[in-house]
Amino acid sequence: LIYPRRDISGSDSELIGANWVNTDVRVGNARGKTVTLDENGFELRRSDVSHMDINFLDNDDVTHRYYTHCEQLVKEALKSSSKGGVDGGKIIVRAFDHNVRSCASVPASGTNTKTEPKKIINGNGSVVQQPAGLVHADYTRVSAPRRIKGLSLKPKENDTLKNILEQRQKDRVVADEKQKEIEEKSESDFQSLLDPTLVTEAIAGKRRYALINVWRNIQHDPVYRSPLACVDARTMPWSDLRTFQIHYADRVGENYFVCPSSPTVAGHKWWYFPRMVMDEALLLKQWDSSGGIAQGENVDNLHSTFTVHSAIVDPTCPVDAPARESIEVRLAVIWGNE
Repeated sequence: LIYPRRDISGSDSELIGANWVNTDVRVGNARGKTVTLDENGFELRRSDVSHMDINFLDNDDVTHRYYTHCEQLVKEALKSSSKGGVDGGKIIVRAFDHNVRSCASVPASGTNTKTEPKKIINGNGSVVQQPAGLVHADYTRVSAPRRIKGLSLKPKENDTLKNILEQRQKDRVVADEKQKEIEEKSESDFQSLLDPTLVTEAIAGKRRYALINVWRNIQHDPVYRSPLACVDARTMPWSDLRTFQIHYADRVGENYFVCPSSPTVAGHKWWYFPRMVMDEALLLKQWDSSGGIAQGENVDNLHSTFTVHSAIVDPTCPVDAPARESIEVRLAVIWGNE
């Protein structure tokens, strides 16, 4: 078990229970290879957004305009999978959060010598984060069902979900000609992103559910610096993972780190898509309740559970390459009865 303690300002203590080991691994070029979200845990798809002129540093622009694009992209990817298991096309996909990351910084206010991270517009003080150069998976057997459960609850005041739900309520009122009927609906219809009944069934194993990220370069230049790499889910046994906990003031979060001393670590197959451009999207499986590991097995079988991933140092990166800037949108998926 590995954990820090996070104070009220969001700062973490040093990690307890971890000894870091720098590890060199061979990362293959996945372009031209057949890799799929369902089997390998990740896949690259063409996804044109450059013409939409989205300001990815504006929280409102992303949640109001880009989220729906990501929802449609994931839905199409899952329906096109030969093993998607979609019952009659019934599938619910909802975006619920996102991060913007960049290696770049800007001059700090009031000084010409110090720098600070870029700030998110309409983001309640949020800043652009650094690329996560730490090998990890976002959810565990404990935190994945807890996260999907949380999406069936009323969001907190500062939660991104609150803004999403308010906007969707307005959109439904405007779009529906029967405005009076919409207005008379129960307030509970708009209080959570996911239907609590569907979520309860999913957690009970009656429906398949997943958590998926859409990762995208948000610059017009290709990504050279700190590209994202993924491990083929079929080569990552659960026994190579260690639970990492984040202790918040009101809850405990969990994800997985990888133990490099495990005897099977040499079998991990790493891949990346070099020079990703804005009109490409990398889909990453963060959890799938039908995967082998999610079902209690040591390895995945028919479906991948997740892909372990990290930003990497690419030795082919030009010295003068621009800083990477990217966005990852998190989405929840619930299937119809299988």
